[in-house]
Amino acid sequence: MSDKIVENIKAGKYDRHELENLYANAERLGRSEVQLPAKEALKELNSRAYAKLFVKPIRDKVQKLIADIVETEGWAKWEDNTVVNGIRAGAPMTNGQELAEYCFSYRHPNWKTTSSFAVFQHDEESDVQYKVKSRKGGQSLVSSKEEAMSLFRTAIEV
Repeated sequence: MSDKIVENIKAGKYDRHELENLYANAERLGRSEVQLPAKEALKELNSRAYAKLFVKPIRDKVQKLIADIVETEGWAKWEDNTVVNGIRAGAPMTNGQELAEYCFSYRHPNWKTTSSFAVFQHDEESDVQYKVKSRKGGQSLVSSKEEAMSLFRTAIEV
């Protein structure tokens, strides 16, 4: 049965709604042999529907991760931060280099440069990572939230 469904997917016999249903059912039933072809066909057929189903949840997760960190650490409430745009989409995400990246920056009024903290996920299969840029010129990529937070604390020391 699965072979016939995969053949029909590859032949383009399903519309967007049918592909979405096929994918959801294959996921629910653990039919990985149908999931990947349905996902790929949906990506080719309707990139907006694909993004809504697969990309948006990842971006929402990454944005929530950084928002929780900023809120928990009180980093959103700095009165002396001369960078006032808060959490924003990172340039690598808007350029298409990263699937999801959200960051925030801090610059003390006495500093000429900023320190920044970013949470990103390169693609659908990769893990979440953290990027910390120090106003002193260094940049670190780490997989641990705790390590990233420690690096950022150091980067913003006055």
